[in-house]
Amino acid sequence: MASMTSSKQVTLFALDCGATNWRLYRVGYRLEGNSIRIIGDPQPSPLTSFSERKLPAIFTLTPEGSAIESIGEVSQGQLEDETARERVREYFKPCIGAHLEANPLPHQKRYTHAQALEFTRMLLEAVVEQIREEKWRASAFDERVRFAFAYPVHWGADHGGAILDDFKALVLTCFSEKIRQQIAFVPEPEGAILSLKQQGLLSGAAGGGVTLIVDVGGSTTDIVAGTVDPRTGELLYLGRYGEPFGGGLYDAELSKYLADALRIPASALADDPSAMMTLRIYAQRLKESLSRQRLHSSAGGGDPTAQRMITLVLRDGQVYRHLMSLDRSSFDQIARHLDQAFEALIDKAMKAFGLTEKDIGQAALVGGGAQLFSIVRHMRERFGEEKVVLADNPDEIVVRGVGLAYGASVGPLEPGASLVIEPPPMAEPSGAADPVLDADLHREAESASEAGLQLISPEGRIYPLNLGVTKVGRARQSHIWLESEKVSRNHAELQLNGDTLTVSDLGSTNGTFVNGVRLDANLPHLLQIGDEIRFGDRIFIVTAQSSNGLARKKGVRGGAQHPHAHPFFGNFSVWLNSYYLL
Repeated sequence: MASMTSSKQVTLFALDCGATNWRLYRVGYRLEGNSIRIIGDPQPSPLTSFSERKLPAIFTLTPEGSAIESIGEVSQGQLEDETARERVREYFKPCIGAHLEANPLPHQKRYTHAQALEFTRMLLEAVVEQIREEKWRASAFDERVRFAFAYPVHWGADHGGAILDDFKALVLTCFSEKIRQQIAFVPEPEGAILSLKQQGLLSGAAGGGVTLIVDVGGSTTDIVAGTVDPRTGELLYLGRYGEPFGGGLYDAELSKYLADALRIPASALADDPSAMMTLRIYAQRLKESLSRQRLHSSAGGGDPTAQRMITLVLRDGQVYRHLMSLDRSSFDQIARHLDQAFEALIDKAMKAFGLTEKDIGQAALVGGGAQLFSIVRHMRERFGEEKVVLADNPDEIVVRGVGLAYGASVGPLEPGASLVIEPPPMAEPSGAADPVLDADLHREAESASEAGLQLISPEGRIYPLNLGVTKVGRARQSHIWLESEKVSRNHAELQLNGDTLTVSDLGSTNGTFVNGVRLDANLPHLLQIGDEIRFGDRIFIVTAQSSNGLARKKGVRGGAQHPHAHPFFGNFSVWLNSYYLL
């Protein structure tokens, strides 16, 4: 009989505090002894202040300036109120650490280092309190919660890590001393690597070649180079390069263009400098609209044009209103020097890595700024369209990976270090897990417990099945990791919806079999309790965790016994019944 281990469930909240938007993801983990098992994939966990799964990194101070009045889109709306605009604070992250730079860029000098830290603290405190109220049932955080924060990799490398030290210190002030040891900090490239690995996007290229991960954020760009092990999907780290260059620079440049197009006198803007923040938001939306059209337009479909009605009321009551259009040629002319700066950044990174274009087998673009069509265009022209991968929702790649870091064994970012996602450990019979207070995970845990389905091997290894998808394969990030040459890296997946369990073969080399019959690839097959499943040469039986489980539920056919005996298992069903009677 398998030994009993203590088990508890924790919820991890991952935050990516970007320059223009903040992202929040959550993921559940089950701790069993010294092992950690992830419960499902990281999922967005937006709060009421979030819009479209993100929180604009902007807030409004109270009239006395000592506290926050509003955050997110509410504060963006206040930019249109000329009487409240001076109290709005945004795009402060680039100013963190600028005092240590010999020649800081203009956008790094908007606020002092101390102001940028204070604004970050104020917004973070508001977000943490919302997490507690909305995701933790207004209870105090305890040992069942973890937090992880992304940070630009150069913060930990430049100036002896002083910028990262200051960032860590301010984050810790937002939490009680009781849980500060449960807070982790993850470099953004590391989060990107973990996320891309889990999604199978770090496949490398035929014949080898170096993989570049280019993370273009709102204020910084970090690049990591490495080679992908074709057998394990692990990235052997070669080097990193980063600069304070991001998509926000395009917004600032376009805002000047809008000011000129609206014919706003420079003297009027000098009297109302906060008006430029409003123009910057308009510029950002025009840029994003044009990029979406450019990236998704078919060849020969003409030259897309973004349009937006812009209204700006200055402090003196003067109103400027005009329908603005932005096409590719206008954008290229306005942003040519920024595109050239990005090209130079890639040049310097390649030189730092000692690489040429011929060495590159894959270039993965992540980060919100990676969706800018001119950046995608340059990367495709430089490395070849077939080698450039623009991840789905690239602005969420980092925060998603930060959520995975808790269950990963990750080496330091040093040459030769291997970044590895450890396989989910084998789950053994255990006592009741601690309840998870996050409402969404709590419901999932209750449903999974009610379902009570699992796979069990001839050796007695037990793999509980959670609601949703369970991936099976030789890839180390699989939920059920099978170390066998007969098992493909992405072999099969199980899907548990309510009380219905299906299995699908994913085109594996050696096949997936149910009761000795090979399944057609990519066609879900309904499973019953007692069914025998074989992935390559690895055999399991579908069982219920108790006699009161799914065996008697409507829609799940069969019982704990299965009419088809298999010589490999012998009296397996007799042993199984005795196991649950112990």
